[in-house]
Amino acid sequence: MPTSDLRFRRLRHGTYALALLTFLVACSDNSTSPPPPPSSLQIVSGDAQYTRKGTKLEEPVVVRVTDDKGAAAANATVHFQVVEGGGHLSRSSATTNNDGRTSVAWTLGPNTGLNRMRITVAENSALGATATATSAEYYCVEEDPTFSASFSPAHNLVMLTRASSLGGGHAALVRYAINSGGPQVTFTANLVSTYTDTGFQISVGDCVFAANGDLFFAWYGPHDEIVRVATNGAATHFATLEPAPIDGTQGAELAMTPGGAIMGCDARGPFYATCRDTLTRFAGSIYPGSDFDRDAANSDALACDPANGDLYYIYKKDRRLKRLPMNGITPSGPVENVMAAALDIDISDGARGMVVDKSDASIYILVETAATKAIVKVTHDGTLTTPYSFFTRGAGDAAGIQEDLAIDRSLKYLYTLDTKNNVFLAFGLPTSADPGTLITIGSSGDANWASDAGSREPVGLDVIPTGAP
Repeated sequence: MPTSDLRFRRLRHGTYALALLTFLVACSDNSTSPPPPPSSLQIVSGDAQYTRKGTKLEEPVVVRVTDDKGAAAANATVHFQVVEGGGHLSRSSATTNNDGRTSVAWTLGPNTGLNRMRITVAENSALGATATATSAEYYCVEEDPTFSASFSPAHNLVMLTRASSLGGGHAALVRYAINSGGPQVTFTANLVSTYTDTGFQISVGDCVFAANGDLFFAWYGPHDEIVRVATNGAATHFATLEPAPIDGTQGAELAMTPGGAIMGCDARGPFYATCRDTLTRFAGSIYPGSDFDRDAANSDALACDPANGDLYYIYKKDRRLKRLPMNGITPSGPVENVMAAALDIDISDGARGMVVDKSDASIYILVETAATKAIVKVTHDGTLTTPYSFFTRGAGDAAGIQEDLAIDRSLKYLYTLDTKNNVFLAFGLPTSADPGTLITIGSSGDANWASDAGSREPVGLDVIPTGAP
């Protein structure tokens, strides 16, 4: 082989080797180049939440770390530390993912007030952020019992119905002014809002004013929920109700506690509903909810003592009026029978509303069956009387068909709606100036303002309050 060919081959091989070496060095340099340092820390979500003291925030606190070009800083170490409020965290540090994100769950401290958490990045001590949360007596601001007169005027009636002529065939929220200036007491209807059915008929449950003056109501159909209602009628989801039990019985009666919580009772028994979209039931008062064997609660009868918050409901299987002692939203004792004897089956099954008079803790129950149409009273010690029988108005249609029961505690009157004759009825409590008198309140306008005659339509009825219960 000529010398020149040998030299050329050596030169060519040497060139390839040098190129390969250069490539390998370059690759080695790229793999060991440090990433840009984190230059930004942002709280993405979970800041400024509100929850009950000592409970975990509904959403975790999520943060994102980026570099000086705005790109995600992966594998950065983020430290979390409670600096005010005394709560605790699910972890003290975490590594960011490929999107530069990480998160921590935060349980607030045992006292009410401001809670703060400091967030820092290990790779850049100059970065920091502070997340805050409010620790309160309630899970959300809607449960705060601080009263504000959201709805007015006081003493007007508010009703959720599907049968008023004002609703145009849809569910409607209507305010009724009681006019007592003339020779006859009348009512005037003012439509607040209608709620259009979306594929299924809305089944009206109940409406109630909470301790803070906000209005809530329950409905079924396209909605199985409790909603909070603005003064213009706009409905905002508050909590999801459970579906109807196997026999198809729908309905949930609502009541307010003096502490601002919304309580309910359906066929499965009483429950506590919160804005965290949770429905909590109470041990010892949970039933299958089937009327086939009567192992169910009456879903039209629930009352809350406005003084101590105790709940009252009716269990249909043993036909007993039950008391569930409460300490806020927590039972303070087992379920008790209010009366030594069982209720008549007309009362246990035919109860269509129940309230508690704050002055003496008496329970008033509206009963509506073919055989019994009455307001019955149960004293705190369990004595049962019948202050008024609607049969004194006459037989058949004249006695009416009464739906729901509301109380005006300051005026000392009970209200119900006679859906057969389309009139409101007011019954004076024993401490009023004229106890025991039933006042018929007829329409001052359209005869079907309250309900369509003969509809027997379930309604939710309450009185606009003057203040806390």
